Amino acid sequence: MSSTTRGLTLKLLVGFLGLWLAVMAVALPLAALPESAGGRVLAVFSPGLSADARLLAIAEAEGRPVLSFLGGLAWLAESESPGFVGRLRTAGAWAAYHPDSFAVLPQGGCFYISVHPPGLPQPHPPI
Repeated sequence: MSSTTRGLTLKLLVGFLGLWLAVMAVALPLAALPESAGGRVLAVFSPGLSADARLLAIAEAEGRPVLSFLGGLAWLAESESPGFVGRLRTAGAWAAYHPDSFAVLPQGGCFYISVHPPGLPQPHPPI
């Protein structure tokens, strides 16, 4: 591979990465739920918060943790009372999203043919 080809490949890679970052910088804030929302949400927390602080934030927001993602940086949590998202943000969450927005990601996105039943991942039943 010549240095010209490598340089062009690197420029294309950096260009696509920059475009992806720009699209995500616009799309993620637009996809966030309003503070008045309730129900089941995917709450994203700061990596600076401890695991206990993330769970306490969900409890302070009068919610129940359901399932953790990304090593506990994101939690599927639920509360039927209105304003749950606003309380989560006050307690330390960066944002909250509708869980269906990211349902395709755990299965590999558009590169995976799912053999699992459709729907959100469910927690394992108690033993």
